[in-house]
Amino acid sequence: MTPQMIKDKDLREIEKKAMVYIISIVLVISATLAINIFFKKNINDSDFELTLVFIRLFNSVLAVLAFGSCLISYYRVKKDSAFIISLIYLVLAIDILMGQLDYLSFYYKEFTLSNYITVSTSVLRVFLLILAISPKNSLSDLIINNKNKSVLFVVVYTIVCGHIEQKINLSRVDNSSVLFISYNILLIIIYLVCSFKLFKMGIKEKEYLYVVLGSSILMLASKAMYVIYGTSIMSFYVKIISVSITYVSFLIVISGVFIELYIYICKTKILNDNLETFYNLVENNKHSFMYICNQDGEIIYANKKIKEFYLDSEDSDISKIDSIIKETTEALAPVEEIKNSLKESGTWRGIIKSSVDNNTIDCSAQVMKNHSGKSEIAISYMDISDEINMELELEKFKIYDKAKDDYISNLSHELKTPLNIFYSTVQLLDRSSEYDECDFRLMYKKYNKTLHINCKRMTRLINNIMDISRIEIGILKPNIGNYDIVSIVEDVTLSVANHALLKSIYIQFDTNEEEHIVKCDPSMIERVMLNLLSNAIKFSKENQTIYVDVLVKKEWIEISIKDEGIGISKEDKDIIFERFVQVDKSFTRENEGSGIGLSIVKSIIDLHDGFIEVESKIDEGSIFTVYLPNTCLKYADFNSYDINKQNTELELSDIYELSV
Repeated sequence: MTPQMIKDKDLREIEKKAMVYIISIVLVISATLAINIFFKKNINDSDFELTLVFIRLFNSVLAVLAFGSCLISYYRVKKDSAFIISLIYLVLAIDILMGQLDYLSFYYKEFTLSNYITVSTSVLRVFLLILAISPKNSLSDLIINNKNKSVLFVVVYTIVCGHIEQKINLSRVDNSSVLFISYNILLIIIYLVCSFKLFKMGIKEKEYLYVVLGSSILMLASKAMYVIYGTSIMSFYVKIISVSITYVSFLIVISGVFIELYIYICKTKILNDNLETFYNLVENNKHSFMYICNQDGEIIYANKKIKEFYLDSEDSDISKIDSIIKETTEALAPVEEIKNSLKESGTWRGIIKSSVDNNTIDCSAQVMKNHSGKSEIAISYMDISDEINMELELEKFKIYDKAKDDYISNLSHELKTPLNIFYSTVQLLDRSSEYDECDFRLMYKKYNKTLHINCKRMTRLINNIMDISRIEIGILKPNIGNYDIVSIVEDVTLSVANHALLKSIYIQFDTNEEEHIVKCDPSMIERVMLNLLSNAIKFSKENQTIYVDVLVKKEWIEISIKDEGIGISKEDKDIIFERFVQVDKSFTRENEGSGIGLSIVKSIIDLHDGFIEVESKIDEGSIFTVYLPNTCLKYADFNSYDINKQNTELELSDIYELSV
């Protein structure tokens, strides 16, 4: 059951009780008037008697209303002192109804204790007032924990003690004014002190009710002062004023409580408006999942988004969601970390990564106090996977754009280098053409190797650019057939070996099978091997060895190229297969290259449903391993393939020491 449902039930109970009280009061008043009509048809009382009856009745009604007003305020503010003070007005109401306060004095010519006030009930009122302003104690707890019994005790005590005292004092009237004045002075002191204390409590606790009750008690102190004044000047007017002050005391409570209720209603309206806004913010939140649970983790509220997400209905019982969320929380969230943080600071926030569906959750939790003072935990979370993925994609695009910028800059350098050589050579040949034919022939023979190498370099670069473009738009397709993979790798290795010797670098080939047929595009495999061997030669030093191994296994053909060169750092190993990436992007680097060779290699291997891995250590060398599926085309013949020497020369053209 949700908190809203509980509150609605309590409200219905309060409305039911209030209706019963109102009907009961109306019935009692109606019955009293009916009795008065049927049993007192001939009223022979004097005008004086009728006036006193009216005053008593009116004052009694005000006293009862004052008692009821205090009770209403008590149930709103839940202050123990408010209930105890309400008992004071209950005593006053009974005293007035029984004629134990004020009214006997109208029949005598002076104020005395016996004809003005019932001492036993006055003492009870003073005791309750002192108890109300005193710090909380066992006696006040006893009264609050037994409200009905306390009301019954006050009623019985006031009636019984008041009746007994009235009978005794009527037979012997005390005409001494000393005791009377002394007692009223004591009342004045007590009332003033208690009134000041209530004012102070009202200001300190910012509770308007205490100010109202303090004002009412202050009027009772004024009444005691006026009564003392009446001992020297006694008249009907003075007695009426004394009774009127009691009216005012009651009216202050009644009107004050109504004003206080009006203020409370205004505050409640503002609070309800804010609460409605907050409720809509939480309940109809389209972005965040929100729920509230108790300290045991039991969910007591869940917003519409949670209900719709977990149960596809906003009217679902949250008890059905409880087990689902608990299982999810225990599986994903760092429960102990959250509990410790809530215990220490009352809050927690973190990012939770789901290993099941790879979602990213931004979650926050906070401890709250409910109206009864118990702790509850408000939890809010939202799926930020899309935002995270979008940021990652954006970051990738930024890196990709930067790589392309670097590539274009590098490409410009790569193109300018052979073009500058072409231009310089042409200039030299132009100048030599001015001399005799023999000199021109010697000059051309001197520089034709340079022209050949740079023509091949430019051709290789343009081929790579065309291939990377074809890969990007998805039109580069392998021409698959059944070929001897061992023979292809061995022939490519041997074609490169002589060129490697020009740098005093040795290449060794080894295999566990002399012949093995698999499906592949031989020209693409040749290109992969040439690129990997070209890189191995570039980054190896003199008198080092490159090892090429072909290992035939059950599911994969493993082709590894191992060198003893400069190696690759751990950070660079993750990016070398990306397009437009070159570890050394400076124009003063030792080895030339456009930075797209390995990207083309990876794309070719992907087209063969294989993959490539690299192991490397700085200054110890690198091992590139190509994995190709060990499968053949069914119902297809075996084909032979001869490597193209020109492809070798093109791929190795950026190694300056090579000769044509």
